[in-house]
Amino acid sequence: MRWRRWCVCAAAAAGPGWLPAPPAAAHLMPAGQGVVNLVGDSAYAVIALPAAALTGFDDDGDGLLDVAEIDRHRAALGAQVSRRLSLTMDGRPGALVFEDLMLSHVDEPGFRGGEHVVVVRRYRWPQPVTGFTLAVDAFDRPGTRDGKLVVRALQGENSEAAAFSAERREFTYFAGGWAALKSFTLLGAEHILLGADHLLFLLTILVAGAGWRYWLAVITSFTIAHSITLALAALGWVRLPGAVVEPLIAASIVLLAVDNLVRGERAVRHRVALVFACGLLHGLGIASVLEDFGMAGGSKLPSLVGFNLGVEAGQLLFVGAALGLLAAARRLLAPAWQGRMVQACSVVAALAGGGWLVQRVMGAG
Repeated sequence: MRWRRWCVCAAAAAGPGWLPAPPAAAHLMPAGQGVVNLVGDSAYAVIALPAAALTGFDDDGDGLLDVAEIDRHRAALGAQVSRRLSLTMDGRPGALVFEDLMLSHVDEPGFRGGEHVVVVRRYRWPQPVTGFTLAVDAFDRPGTRDGKLVVRALQGENSEAAAFSAERREFTYFAGGWAALKSFTLLGAEHILLGADHLLFLLTILVAGAGWRYWLAVITSFTIAHSITLALAALGWVRLPGAVVEPLIAASIVLLAVDNLVRGERAVRHRVALVFACGLLHGLGIASVLEDFGMAGGSKLPSLVGFNLGVEAGQLLFVGAALGLLAAARRLLAPAWQGRMVQACSVVAALAGGGWLVQRVMGAG
């Protein structure tokens, strides 16, 4: 029976023409990762699920699953995994022809149990597999909600990767350019609208000035700048670690907020160049999300274009809402209080940006 495990692992990792030596599989899949290889009518999957997502099997309550616990509950574990993981093609689930549950590092001295369980499966359909939808429901419990699972799909020389989390539970692989465009447009809009640091940066530059010429200039400058670095980073032409980029993004908020407080209206005159420079940093931060989720292998251009369109659409929605609120505030407030509103917003932005900066520097350290 053991040799069948290595065969399925090998097929998932590199196709049927390559078989690793069994000891290499002692580290067969790192936590938070997975691979699904399409070969003929079958999908070979090796996916590491967090043990905390599988409930009712940790008999000793240590937060880990050991070999004895897996063997004791193998049938029930398999049934729960089937509820947590779903592979379908055109809405039809594949027939499960092989399954196993394994633990990485089990042969290491002092091994007490695993924080993740490696699911090894083979699914088969009546016809060749050209694409599939993977649904992952493993991040809805305490201890898992901040988790992420990156699963790469292989189909000959084609490859696509997607990240699954509490926010993203389903992805269709090898769906083509149009599907990739739509999917990544939604992803881009969602990312920018949930990105508090990017939104606070935008608000900080919007509140500093009044008039459509200023707003058009700074938003255009920011859009062009982050689009450049987003594309360069997504295509692999520019690399900068997140441990560097994320603190700098927080610092850019502090910089713009302090500029509002120190120079006031004089800051507006030279704001476009400063916003452009900061926008280059923000583009690298936005690109890190695209890197996490992975661009569709055969549809990289639609993925990139869609993601950027979604970012711009989300940004446009926020800018429209922010300008509407600022306009209403300026009508309601006396001229003397309008300057204080800018100062108050800038102080809040400086404090929030400073807090993020400290948090991100400490986290990187």
